[in-house]
Amino acid sequence: MSRTWIKALLLMAAATLVSCGGGDGGSAPPPLPAIIVNSLDDNAAPTAGTVTLRSALATAASGQPIRFDARLNGGTIALTQVADEHTQLKGEVMGIRTEPSGPVSYLVGYFDRDYGRSALVARKHVVIDASDLPAGITLAWAGGDAPGARVLAVAGDLTLTNVTITGGRSITAAIPAVGTYPQPWTLARGGAVAVWGVARLTNCRLHGNRVQGDFDPSRDRGAFGGAVYADIVQMDNCIVAGNDVLGGGAAGGGVYSVGGAGSALTASSITRSSITGNRIRGLFAYGAGVYSDGGGIGNAKTLAISRSTIARNLVALPPGIPAQVLTAQGYFRGAGIYVSNGMLELMASTVAENETQGLPRTDSRGRRNLAGGIAATVGDAHAVEHMIIGHSVVAGNTVQEVGGARYAHDIFTGSLVYFRSAGYNRLGTVDYSQMLVPVGEWDWQSLSRRHFPQAGDQDGIAVANVLDLAAAAQATGISSLGVDAGQPTLRYYPPAGSALGQVPAATYALLETLAQYRVAPGGTDNFLSIVLSRLESRHALSGFAASFSSGFEAWLQSVDADAVTAGVQPYATPQGTPILSLANTHFFGPAATWPREASNQPYIAFWHRLDDALAAQPTAALGQPGLNDAAWRALFTSGTLAENAAITVSVDTRARLTVQRGAADQLGTPRPAGAPGDIGAIERL
Repeated sequence: MSRTWIKALLLMAAATLVSCGGGDGGSAPPPLPAIIVNSLDDNAAPTAGTVTLRSALATAASGQPIRFDARLNGGTIALTQVADEHTQLKGEVMGIRTEPSGPVSYLVGYFDRDYGRSALVARKHVVIDASDLPAGITLAWAGGDAPGARVLAVAGDLTLTNVTITGGRSITAAIPAVGTYPQPWTLARGGAVAVWGVARLTNCRLHGNRVQGDFDPSRDRGAFGGAVYADIVQMDNCIVAGNDVLGGGAAGGGVYSVGGAGSALTASSITRSSITGNRIRGLFAYGAGVYSDGGGIGNAKTLAISRSTIARNLVALPPGIPAQVLTAQGYFRGAGIYVSNGMLELMASTVAENETQGLPRTDSRGRRNLAGGIAATVGDAHAVEHMIIGHSVVAGNTVQEVGGARYAHDIFTGSLVYFRSAGYNRLGTVDYSQMLVPVGEWDWQSLSRRHFPQAGDQDGIAVANVLDLAAAAQATGISSLGVDAGQPTLRYYPPAGSALGQVPAATYALLETLAQYRVAPGGTDNFLSIVLSRLESRHALSGFAASFSSGFEAWLQSVDADAVTAGVQPYATPQGTPILSLANTHFFGPAATWPREASNQPYIAFWHRLDDALAAQPTAALGQPGLNDAAWRALFTSGTLAENAAITVSVDTRARLTVQRGAADQLGTPRPAGAPGDIGAIERL
């Protein structure tokens, strides 16, 4: 089990700072003289004295700046030519291996793949800088939609400043096998830009771009990144709106960040940006606003979002797929943000009114297929290490069951390792139902996984009580494909109510509780029964321990762990002993794969059932966070347990985060000097 979060947290890009370590950054482009584009024509070989973007891109050295003549201010370069029908960029290659539980997909590695048609292509570092133009420059695909082309593909780093990109298309089409790894299709990735390197976007607008894949269920294909697909994303002061993704596997309606696979960089970042009104439709649909792959399976890299608004993005059903297929297989999660590996750090941001639509189902382990605003992966083979949220509003996000219920669903922790607050949040609902359960293994310090609430936090918040919905700024002029389809996308919401005047100007430290236990050699491990007894005593829950134990053991004796073999097959220890009682229910490891091991399923079920049982008590014994830092501190102190001298517990509470409020908000408005500031992306004046 990785505990890389202990070592370092990202400094949040001149916004709110959360620190217990350092961060990484990319190198600056070499100081080469700029090439000046002086024509809006799309011509690879213009006449003498004329420089087009296409010709400049061909002749520029790696990292040499491309700028624009002042006469092109506000102009549009209408691209009609395809530079490459089969653009080669790195991409993941997935394989299938057979395990006792059945076929399992795995990451083979990252190799050159065919990304299909691109209007502009470069295999070098590219710098396109329109900062000298007050109204910028627009790059638009204008060559038709059958099948269209993405605007720009770069094998290297891409730096874009003050550029609008629109009309890009990345559409799957059948092609011959390529290279060592058969690939009989074109990858549908990055409608506006596809970058295998660092995509540095500043003051850019990306809208009206589209990615469309097929509906083959293979993990090796998918439709990713309606506007941006990149290994590393570094986005500042951008608008990503009204982009679309359609496919069997659909992810990242606005932005898809691989997160640094094969790179020394450890983080992607989105600051001062609006990601609104984007849409994804798929059989497996994740992250209508932003998707982070955390560096890919087996990596643990960070997506850092600060001073940004992610709103009114939509996960929806794909057209033409039979309802029985969608009900049997579909997953629809993370209308605002979805994280599949690594870490998410969300600071001074607003995630609101995103919606997930889908047909509901529950798998054999009770895991639901729908999740709303922010979602982390649910997986046996990988998990999100931590999710840190601070100074943020996450509210008003919903799940709409097609033909059924509609309910608030703001944060879904998935199989998250640690949920951490940096303080002063306004959160709606937080669903901890599938979060990794407490593990007392010595040196893991993982009994407490829910480091919430912290100073200034409130949950159960109604969005209208913390955001001025009527004054949401409709300033982009870009049409939405999201929950407000056809309306102008918004840039931000002014804060309201209890979000006003909350975040202190002074730096502050936050405490977190690290708890663990161990059993002396030859001793009996009855820690689970001791937890039940102490909960009953502390919260005056008469008969709770006996009732819960009885129900849990009835479940153990009735559950069928092997659907193939006739009869009821109970779970068993690694040695083959049936697990039929609470006394036989333990954490068996091993460290790397324990969540998917059959012998650990009763232990996992114990904690999930305990959460449900406590939430069902008339007094709602522990509140929404359940077994959080405060609960563990109340139940145990460090030392040998009175109930069992063979068990030693350590409960260590210490300063783990130091938080500094950012100097300005999403629009650059200063936070009030020496006075409390507002929660969320915007400071209301």
